[in-house]
Amino acid sequence: MVEPGVPPHPLELGERSAGDLHGADRIHADRDDAVRRSGLLLAAFSAGWATAARAQTPSVALGVDTLRPGSPGSVEAASTVRVAAEPRSFRIVTVPVPAALRADREVQFEIVAAGPVTILGALRGALPPARGEVRVVVFTAGLPARARAGVTPVARVRLSVAGGAVLDVPVELDVARIPGAGVRLTRGLVAVHRGTRFELGYLLTNTGNGPDSLDVGLTAPSGWQVQGPTPRHVLESDGTAQGTISVTVPEGTATGAARLRLVVRGSGGERTRADAVIEVVDPAALVAAYAPRLTAGVATVVGDTGAASAAIGLSLDGQLSDGLRVNGRLVQELDSRHVDTRGLGRVGYFLGSPYVTLASDRWQATGGTTGVVFSDLTGVNLWGKGASFAGGFERWRVAALAGRPVVGGPGQGGRLLGTQLGWRVGGGWVNAAVTDLEDAQGGTRRLQAIALGGSAPIGGGTTVAAELANRRFAAGEGLGWLMEVRREAEADHLFLRYVHAPGGSGAFARVRNELSGFGTRALAGGVLLSGGYWRSDDENPAFSRLHSSGWSLSPQIAVDSNTTAGIEARGTSFDATGASGAFGNAERMVGVVVDSRLGSVYLSGATSIGRASRTAATPSGLASTVEAGRATYRGLVGWASGRGNFQLSGSVEQNGAGTGLLPRQYIVGLQADRVPLRPGGAVLLNAAVQRYGWFGDRPGASLVRLGLTTPLGLGLLLTADVERNPFAVDAGGTSRWIAALKIERAVQVPLAALRPAVQGVVYEDRNANGRRDPDEPGVLGAVVRRGAESVVTDRSGRFRFYDHTDAPARLDETSLPFGLVVNAAALPPPGVRRGDIGVIPTSPMEVELLPMPGDDGRLPKVDFHSALVRARDAHGDLWTAQVDSAGLATFHALPPGRYELEVDLTGLSEPLQPRGPIPAFTVEIGGTAPRLKIPVYPRRIRMRDGSRPGSPGNGSSGSTP
Repeated sequence: MVEPGVPPHPLELGERSAGDLHGADRIHADRDDAVRRSGLLLAAFSAGWATAARAQTPSVALGVDTLRPGSPGSVEAASTVRVAAEPRSFRIVTVPVPAALRADREVQFEIVAAGPVTILGALRGALPPARGEVRVVVFTAGLPARARAGVTPVARVRLSVAGGAVLDVPVELDVARIPGAGVRLTRGLVAVHRGTRFELGYLLTNTGNGPDSLDVGLTAPSGWQVQGPTPRHVLESDGTAQGTISVTVPEGTATGAARLRLVVRGSGGERTRADAVIEVVDPAALVAAYAPRLTAGVATVVGDTGAASAAIGLSLDGQLSDGLRVNGRLVQELDSRHVDTRGLGRVGYFLGSPYVTLASDRWQATGGTTGVVFSDLTGVNLWGKGASFAGGFERWRVAALAGRPVVGGPGQGGRLLGTQLGWRVGGGWVNAAVTDLEDAQGGTRRLQAIALGGSAPIGGGTTVAAELANRRFAAGEGLGWLMEVRREAEADHLFLRYVHAPGGSGAFARVRNELSGFGTRALAGGVLLSGGYWRSDDENPAFSRLHSSGWSLSPQIAVDSNTTAGIEARGTSFDATGASGAFGNAERMVGVVVDSRLGSVYLSGATSIGRASRTAATPSGLASTVEAGRATYRGLVGWASGRGNFQLSGSVEQNGAGTGLLPRQYIVGLQADRVPLRPGGAVLLNAAVQRYGWFGDRPGASLVRLGLTTPLGLGLLLTADVERNPFAVDAGGTSRWIAALKIERAVQVPLAALRPAVQGVVYEDRNANGRRDPDEPGVLGAVVRRGAESVVTDRSGRFRFYDHTDAPARLDETSLPFGLVVNAAALPPPGVRRGDIGVIPTSPMEVELLPMPGDDGRLPKVDFHSALVRARDAHGDLWTAQVDSAGLATFHALPPGRYELEVDLTGLSEPLQPRGPIPAFTVEIGGTAPRLKIPVYPRRIRMRDGSRPGSPGNGSSGSTP
């Protein structure tokens, strides 16, 4: 059975997925040539299909009404034949001859095209009589790539018999809907400041062949806030819409480039996407690159018994020049008799350590509270008030300290004086140091030392170092020495050290004698083996002997790229002997450790078991030794994201009796840090809860802490921290809520001696005269680059650079709003300190391609999407227009100037061409040019007489197939 209008195997040209249509605006000419070639083959196939169709004998002729014969010559309408089709395909259409036309008579047919299709096959002909058979008219209809979805009339088949009625059978194609969309950003590069909101603009086009509802979504980095609901646009085919999406950048976002993805979705899923580059800059860079930030504030601690004394704070941080940076801090209480140092520390104010530091890439100088480490023989952990300097250069290095100690209480006196020099000799160094030190820690510590030492590489990544020092201290003097071996290789690390420092910690050394070694080794299969050993002896005025030792061994294996597991075995011991006797402790443990990370979630777990011992002995001879078991279990899970950092932890300990530890104890904690309470991250919440329990041995306790950071306006920033600590009680033994408050304001400190190296304005040069006139506004948000610096123009279009370099200032055109381009005639010359950059507004231009009748009077019907329309400016640059199916070519943004138009129509399904010269046009500044209309005609065909080569014939003109 033959179903009218539906061939058994519809033939289409090639395969085309929905993804090929996303953002498609043009069909290439070579594809259309393939369509035409395939169409010719289908036309030839139609004849064979007609013969096969006539051999079928349907029981019912669907789609055709039974007609009563009318009067000869009258035209009657038959029911419509409808065929399903897809864009850019060929369909074989069969039209059965109605039973109203006598089967014993010859039927004449004529196919009249009536829609935007190409009809292939015989347009006129006759069907011979055929009793008992269904006679059909067969032809091929070719649809263009941009055929609209829905039912479209494409032809009329006129059937007639001699002396009988004439029947017209309408033929329609039901074109399938092929969705598609294209999206373009109004700015390819958007520059924003941290903590601000910006608008991302886009232009959306429905490139499908039917109406569509399109949702525009935005994928942003973690923590960025996309404001408002998802925009939805309902567009006809080839319809366009403009829109914006508001995005807030978090306050703590790192500077640099970030990528946002604009995704367009329809009912069937994703249609297209576009990426926007967002360059995040620090607003302080607009004030001055080399203006340090001065932050001033005041803080106090408030409890239910009243407020403690307040404290003021000052901090200074920033660049002074290309290679010089300053950093300093001062916190001073207003009344030292009523001050809560622990509460102030919770809001970042630490008393008693004012300092200021100047640093470059080679040296650092500090005044105020400062410290230096010379060596184990000449003094370690030197900390006081004074000045220090440390510098490292190509051939030499130096360190120096001059000050007085801050330990031992006021009025205790003392001094901290020392210097160390180093010279490069070959591949190694020779060092010399002199120190004179005294403080009141633990009684009185003194040291006068002169040392000489050096280091040298011996190959294979191994370096040896040694030092000798004459040490004079309060109880005597002696010769000290130090030896080190250090190896740094790709698969292993080794460090061995032996130190003998007479006087020990009572003479500014860590200990009197120390032997230590640590090493790691990477093995095959992701195994890492690490271990260490140390042993030390010391003495001080309170103890005649202090001894400690320990060891550790820890093999680890990388289970995968995110997970490691290991075994840890360790042992430690400590013994002390003094006038009141001797005591000591020791511990040996073995355990398992597992760490893993799954994206932004991290986990850690550990368990260990072992033995702990305690010893004690009195001068009278009484001694005791207690040894018992010990076990610990710890676990942690956390999530780090733009919405904050969250962590849940827990631990359980079990200790044997007599070891000096609580028998049973657990701690459970929940912590949240930097949780933004408002879009943009300006208001941040910190919270922590810890629960301590002893399994009924004593009452449990909970520590609760809440912190908040929020702007108050006028540049003020409030930091608040409220805590209830069960281990901090008042005189009555009660734990109370204590609040610490801090208010700060930061300002840039301008330095008159550091003026901008280059400054200027990005402005709209509306009259293109190359200079800024009073009524020409600045351009906000444009990115200007110079060398390694990048800045963003403010609301008046201003920019400033502070690096002293010969690089010219360059405007990044991708950051300009759509419709603005750089005016090449308004660029500053190189080397000037003041240079404005002019940009000129562009204008749209439309060119309409008008199909005109050919020499045979036929009006061509083509889809112009494959047409190529370009404009060439005076510099030879080409600008390409977007052409729709009706032949309207749109240049969205042409700079002012004179243009020559180029039109290429060879890629159309029916080649057309303009006749005569194509007119040029001019785009004026800020003006709108009238639409330019270009008539296009079918290409002429010249017929030649084959019997007379070279002789023109009188053939008719027409369009090529």
